[in-house]
Amino acid sequence: MSILGGFRSFKGKESWLKCYFCNSKKTITAQITSFMTKVLTKQVQNKMSSYFSKLSGHLYKPELRCVREMVTGILKNGTMLVNQIASGIQDSLSLSQTTKRFRNHYNKEGFFKKLFKAHLEGVKGKICHGDYILVDGSDIQKKYAKMMEGLDYVKDGDKGSIGLGYWLMDVVHFGRDGEMTPLYNKLYSFDFGARSENLEVKEAVSMVKESIDKKVKYIYDRGMDREILRDFIIGSGDDFILRLKKTTKLLYKGKETSVNAISKKLPLFMELWAMKVKKSKRARQYFKCGAVKVQYKAGKQFVDLWLVVTKREGGGYCWLLTKTPQDAIIKVIEETFKGYGLRWKIEEYHRHIKDCYHLEDIQIKTFEGLQSMLAILTIAMSMVYRELSSLHIKLLLESGVKTLNKEKVYELHNFVYYKISKILKVLLAHVKPRAFLPDVSDLSSQLQLSLPL
Repeated sequence: MSILGGFRSFKGKESWLKCYFCNSKKTITAQITSFMTKVLTKQVQNKMSSYFSKLSGHLYKPELRCVREMVTGILKNGTMLVNQIASGIQDSLSLSQTTKRFRNHYNKEGFFKKLFKAHLEGVKGKICHGDYILVDGSDIQKKYAKMMEGLDYVKDGDKGSIGLGYWLMDVVHFGRDGEMTPLYNKLYSFDFGARSENLEVKEAVSMVKESIDKKVKYIYDRGMDREILRDFIIGSGDDFILRLKKTTKLLYKGKETSVNAISKKLPLFMELWAMKVKKSKRARQYFKCGAVKVQYKAGKQFVDLWLVVTKREGGGYCWLLTKTPQDAIIKVIEETFKGYGLRWKIEEYHRHIKDCYHLEDIQIKTFEGLQSMLAILTIAMSMVYRELSSLHIKLLLESGVKTLNKEKVYELHNFVYYKISKILKVLLAHVKPRAFLPDVSDLSSQLQLSLPL
C-alpha cells in the first residue's frame, strides 16, 4: 500500500511540475513580448523624433510642439476630432486649454502652406531620380454639416451620389521599391476661393517641384485629360504618364486621329500581367500591350511622345500618353505599364485615411483650420508609410499584435498600412509626445568633447 501510495503521489508531483513549467513558459513568453514591445516603441519614437528634428528649421517651437502632439494624437486614437486628439496626448493642462492651444495654431492664415513646405523639405532626401509622383483628386462627404466654411456640392467617388463636402487634391511619391510617401493633400472648395480644378493641379505640381530637384516621372489619371492640363503637363518638359480619353486626338502618321482609332490599327504584340487581390484571393490579370510614336501639338510646337495601348483580357482598352527617355519599344511598354499600375495604391490610400483615421468625421468650422488639419494628417501618414518603413516587418512580426491572418509571406509585402496603423495605436497607447527620445545620431556629435589645445 505504501509503495502504491508513493507512486500515486509521484504522479501528482509530475503533473504539478508539468503545470509549473507550462505557466513558467507562458510567463517567459509574455515577458519577452513585453520587452520587444518596449523596444519597438522606443524605435518608433526615435524615428518620429528624427523626422520632427528636420522641421525645426521651418517652424517655431510652439508650432512644432503643436504639430508633434497632434500627429501623435492622430496615430494613437485614429481620429481627426480635435477633442479626442487632445485627450490622447495626456497633457497636464485641461482638455479645453489644450484644444484652445491647438486651435490658435491651426487657424493661422497660411499655416497649411508653411506645413507643406516644411514637410516637403523634410522628405525630399528620400526621393530619387526615376521615382514616380502621382497626382490625383478625391473628395470627402459631410452629409450633416451645415456650419463649416466652404461646403460645396461634390460627387462621391464610391457611391456616385452628390452631397455637401469638399474636394481634395493629393500628391503621393512612389519609390522604385514601391514605398509610398504622401507629399501634399489640399482641401479646396469652389464656394471658398477655388477657381478651377486645373489651377489646383498646377498649384500642387508647382509646389512639389519647388522642393524636389530630382528627375521624376509624374502620373496623371484620365480626369486630367483636358486641353489646358495637357498643354501644362507636356509643356513642363518633365517625364509623365497621362491616361487619355478615347476621343483625345493625336498626330499619327501626319494626321490628327483619335486614340480609339489608333488602337484599332496598332498590333498588341506584348502580354503583361498584374496581380489583383479580391476578397483576400490573389489572381493574375493579363493585358495585351502595344506602343507607337505620336506627336502632340502644344501651341506652335510639335512634341514627340509615345502612345501605349493596353487591353485587359475580357475588358476594354486603356490609352496612356507618355514621355520617357527610353527608346526601345519593349522598355517603353514595361515602364509605362508599371508606372500607371501604381495608381491603384493611391485609391487604397484614400480608403485608408477615411476608414482608419475617419477623415470624413472631421469637425472644424474654419476653412483655414480644415486645410491645416489635412496638412497635419499628411505628416501623420508620412510617418506610417515612409518614416517607419524600415520597421514594418518588425512591427508585423514582433509587436505582439495579431494582424497576420494566414501567416503567409505575401501578407508582409501587400498594402500593410491598415495593420501598421492598428499596431501603432497599441504601441503609442501610453506614450506622451514629450517623452520622445532624441535622435542618437545627432546626440553623438553634440556630446563630443572639444579640448582647447
